[in-house]
Amino acid sequence: MNFKRSFAIKPRALLAIFIGVVLILSVLVPKISRASADFNYNIDVNYIVSPDGPTTVKETYKITNKTSTQYLDSIKVSTPGADIAGLQVYYSDGASIPFETSKLTQNTGNYKYEYTEIKVNFNRANVGQDLTWSFVIQYDTADIVENKGRANVVYIPGISPENRNEYNVRLTVPSSFGQVHGFGNIPKLVSQNSSSKSYQFSQEDLFNNSVQLLFGDSATYKVDFIYPLKNDSKTSKDFEIALPPSTETHTSFIEKIEPKPLSTRVDGDGNVIAKYNLAANQNIDVKVDVLADVKYIQYDLANSGTVSDIPQALKNKYTNPTKYWQSDSPQIKQKAAELTAGKKTVAEKVRAINDYVVSTLTYNDEKIKYNIRQGGLQALNNPNNVVCLEYSDLTISLLRAANIPARMPVGYGYSGDLKKSPAVSDSLHSWVQAYVPNNGWINLDPTWGEKFNNFGISDIDHLAFAIWGESDSTPSAITVNGKDANYQYENVKLEYTSIQPQVSNDAKLSSTKWVVLPFLSVISYTGTTSSNSSTFDLKLELNQGAKKSSSNLGSKAPAQKISGVLLDLGLGFALSYKLGLASASSASPIASSSGSNNYLPIAVISVLLLGIIIWRVIKLRNTKKTELEAPKDLKDETKPPQ
Repeated sequence: MNFKRSFAIKPRALLAIFIGVVLILSVLVPKISRASADFNYNIDVNYIVSPDGPTTVKETYKITNKTSTQYLDSIKVSTPGADIAGLQVYYSDGASIPFETSKLTQNTGNYKYEYTEIKVNFNRANVGQDLTWSFVIQYDTADIVENKGRANVVYIPGISPENRNEYNVRLTVPSSFGQVHGFGNIPKLVSQNSSSKSYQFSQEDLFNNSVQLLFGDSATYKVDFIYPLKNDSKTSKDFEIALPPSTETHTSFIEKIEPKPLSTRVDGDGNVIAKYNLAANQNIDVKVDVLADVKYIQYDLANSGTVSDIPQALKNKYTNPTKYWQSDSPQIKQKAAELTAGKKTVAEKVRAINDYVVSTLTYNDEKIKYNIRQGGLQALNNPNNVVCLEYSDLTISLLRAANIPARMPVGYGYSGDLKKSPAVSDSLHSWVQAYVPNNGWINLDPTWGEKFNNFGISDIDHLAFAIWGESDSTPSAITVNGKDANYQYENVKLEYTSIQPQVSNDAKLSSTKWVVLPFLSVISYTGTTSSNSSTFDLKLELNQGAKKSSSNLGSKAPAQKISGVLLDLGLGFALSYKLGLASASSASPIASSSGSNNYLPIAVISVLLLGIIIWRVIKLRNTKKTELEAPKDLKDETKPPQ
């Protein structure tokens, strides 16, 4: 899979959320026509979020004149976004105040952010020392809340601390929004009822910081994949496509796949691989509809254990050096040892490496034009010429050198309104998973770490299309006879949905117990797993009287065929039995079979044995009869001549 072009574009879009709101929305500091030291400003901002409409913003300014001769004749305020409606400006007594609006654009780090500037022209000269008066700016905007299906993200602008005697922000959201999670400071819940909840921010919460709040524990992506398979040769070829895996942070549901593959399987990293065979000069488009349920997770890193607590099998598999993850490089090993020195827990070591990569590397937008993947070692030596692949490669190299299993998810990194850009080829992204005891695989995104502190959480904005672990560059989206077809998901589209997907209840299992001997039976079984979701830690459970046993079948892909036999030793050949398919994620079997006992083998064997016995008996009787009927030898009593 070649991500040379696509991965490089990511952080430019990220500025919309993580830089734009800080730099642009912080201009709530009024641009006044008199010296700012001449006035005190007490500002109360209320964001009232509608369940299914825009957010009403009401800003109440209370101004105290510190002079006896100066007054405000105008003030400029910027809004969080370009689109506002129903703008009103009025004094506290209700009298209207004239205003002007301008649509402006701010350029920051190659990113253009559009917003509206309101110029308020006061038609009253409020003169007098210690004179206090107030006015209100009120409008509706859709730029504060972003709906993500079953989740909502609320963006609260940051402020500059200058000229603020008091600045209070209150946020009111519908109770249906659910649990709040934060990527900055969590506001204080000050009131709630059956219909709404209100939160209060302090000045410290917002000084020089925008706040992003997630309401809801998960979101569902609806992803439409199209995999173009083209065989222009004169012979048939095997094709494989990689479908989104299920991970600790999200579950992928394959709702439709057309045409049906010849087979499906799960590889060593959990990727779902579907196989096709195309005849000579045959071209097809494989259409796959996926629902991906992505969960917000806050990791328990205080309970992370030490490196010795990591299973050795994971170390053997995920700490090896590769072409781009040079964990055996002396320079990488030295840097990893330096960063983790004195750190006891795995979480402390992971944080130290993550923080080093975030603070050392600098994203280079120009590299987009000639992007060639460099790998971890070159990123360490050339930290100013990197994109997200190098952030991930260096992090993984250092983690593996520290004997911490690490791997790379590659896929979609959400960075703005999906409706504005339904194609995902320019939002492909890579990040890191590190194995932390008592937590499992945790997500790290050192590229995004430049913009906000995301360590210790997994958000709902990352969706893996594949996991690279055993290899640092496979599986590819499409492979042809084992070679990368260099498909970049150009035809993939995403959107949010309020649907909460469920594992399909269509797994199948059938079986028969063949009674061979009174003490030996063979149970044969066939079946398929659930059609829309991978099954992990699948087990085959046998219940027969008081006897219970299980066999581990491992991880299986959606609709994967299974078959096999079980040997049953003992004298319970006549007992009824029940066979079930069970997974760790399901409290009850996902499929079961109460097969009948088939006595044909023992009957056939019995008949054969009886036939052999009868044949032997008959043969023995015939032998004896022949011996009885045979003439006895006569003795020669003739005497010889004398």
